[in-house]
Amino acid sequence: MAGYILALDQGTTSSRAIIYDDRARPIQISQKPTVLSTPKAGYVEQDAMQIWHTQISCAHDAINQAGLLATDITSLAITNQRETIVVWDKRTGKPLAPAIIWQDRRSEDWCQDLRQHKVEDSEMSMEQHVQSITGLRVDPYFSASKIVWLLENHPNLKDRAQRGEVAVGTIDSWLMFKLTGGEHVIDITNASRTLMYDINKLDWSEDLLDKFDICKQILPKVLPSDGDFGRTKKGLFAKQIPIQAVLGDQQAALFGQGCVSTGMAKNTYGTGCFMLMNIGHEVQLSQHQLLTTIGWQRRQNSPQLLGGAAEHTSLSKLVKSGQRILTPSKREVTYALEGSVFMAGAIVQWLRDNMGLFNKSRDIESLAKEVESSEQVVLVPAFTGLGAPYWRSDITASISGMTRGSTKAHIARAALESIAFQTYDVLTAMQKDSPSPLTELRVDGGAANNDLLMQFQADMLGVPVLRPKDTEITAKGAALLAGITSGLYDEATIDDSWDLDKRFEPLMPAEEREEHLDKWHQAITKTLQ
Repeated sequence: MAGYILALDQGTTSSRAIIYDDRARPIQISQKPTVLSTPKAGYVEQDAMQIWHTQISCAHDAINQAGLLATDITSLAITNQRETIVVWDKRTGKPLAPAIIWQDRRSEDWCQDLRQHKVEDSEMSMEQHVQSITGLRVDPYFSASKIVWLLENHPNLKDRAQRGEVAVGTIDSWLMFKLTGGEHVIDITNASRTLMYDINKLDWSEDLLDKFDICKQILPKVLPSDGDFGRTKKGLFAKQIPIQAVLGDQQAALFGQGCVSTGMAKNTYGTGCFMLMNIGHEVQLSQHQLLTTIGWQRRQNSPQLLGGAAEHTSLSKLVKSGQRILTPSKREVTYALEGSVFMAGAIVQWLRDNMGLFNKSRDIESLAKEVESSEQVVLVPAFTGLGAPYWRSDITASISGMTRGSTKAHIARAALESIAFQTYDVLTAMQKDSPSPLTELRVDGGAANNDLLMQFQADMLGVPVLRPKDTEITAKGAALLAGITSGLYDEATIDDSWDLDKRFEPLMPAEEREEHLDKWHQAITKTLQ
């Protein structure tokens, strides 16, 4: 079956559009940068309209540069930075405030206050209560505290919200509203990152919304990852393209890496660093400071049709046929454990832009190779606090162990090592929560192309690190799901399209490995004091 998937990948620092052919191969990519603003300490914002304009521009450019027409596009998929929040006017579609980015820490005081409360008529803390419902922690990282801050600090916003004039959503919601001309929807994986979604009942938590004083009417309708998200509005493209798959970026990477079986895991080295492990179809709350999140929700059984249609008829075909759906499809949820590291690629950006150690991000590898080790230099990259498994937003970054002989090469190497060390800490916690031992780690993201980092990562983890040929796997994950939903791909395409580029085997002697880990944990202990 001929056709193409248009995948929109809206990340923290850029918007991208990638066209995939009928074998899930990328044939064209368009990318435009987006600007982060830090007006105050702890504040990280973006212009929501810039996000929209760069994203739709990339979509048009990708189609044109591929020599295609919009009529050639079978389906549209979206993947996005997750916890970022946009608030806009339901009638005009204009943003009412800057988008608050997932890295933003302005709501720490609110979170700290919430943590100190107990649940009424219970010995359970609010931290425990929130985790039991959402699988998440009370932290500024997640969307709810950002929404509370917006409602409390922007004039008339709360009153307008109560009058039903305001819409709030994560980036997928914002893009779909603009793409469709008014659909206010959200994918379940993004909903599960808001601190307001009940991952057990699969609905917005009325309890938490009441405690947070957030009115439900401002929130989008939650749909499965392969749900019917609508079609692009007339005039945006030469045809109205169906939006048939939406996944948060890390869930998309998990799917794109082929981690569809319980116990499989991936790590994405982007602005942050995110390790996810597929834990199957049952909720499993972490006991070791990790997050439990929804990996995806997919249609498992075909609807029953009037007239006895074929069992595996796709939704798009049903719509075209005009046949009535008598019973809805059964939808099964796949859950995942997640360890979130706030600073990964962002460390490299800081060394490039703020410290001037090199001109291009890729230059860090050659610089780090100028020395055989970081010696005693340790960089603890707590620029926005530390994520899993520490969850300390109150600490700052530090560099220790420097001498007169320390050079920028030692600092560069220590920066790369800090990414691997943070991943090690997450994996250690993950292994305590998971009954399935990790036998390999699949990697993607920009920093996954750094051979020095990947080898050091394998050495620290003690398991092989597998890098696919296509390390831009996030968009691919969303594209795969859209292709399967539309009937362009089948399930075998997930495995068939994953090609190994390089396998990094652990090579470091155990004693040397322990020395590295001991150095890191001493630095972490000092930082946490």
